[in-house]
Amino acid sequence: MTRSQLITQVAQTTGMSEAVVETVMDGVFDTIVDKLREGEKVTIAGFGRFEMRERKTKSFTNPKTKVASQLAPTTIPGFKASGRLKERLAEE
Repeated sequence: MTRSQLITQVAQTTGMSEAVVETVMDGVFDTIVDKLREGEKVTIAGFGRFEMRERKTKSFTNPKTKVASQLAPTTIPGFKASGRLKERLAEE
């Protein structure tokens, strides 16, 4: 599902206009990004938790040149689904 498909689906489900849904989604996503940049975790009850995770140094070999290199440690965004979300996905 693409972003525009998601906007259309939410608009149909809620009866809101696509413009309003897009504005709300942009606000939610921007807030999540801002809080992650500030080092905060963002928990949405019944859905999951967004957080920044440390990635350790990683070794790899370029398959074309056979040269071994290392990726520097960094932080990356991560998501952990809530138990309730997992249960809902498991329902038939």
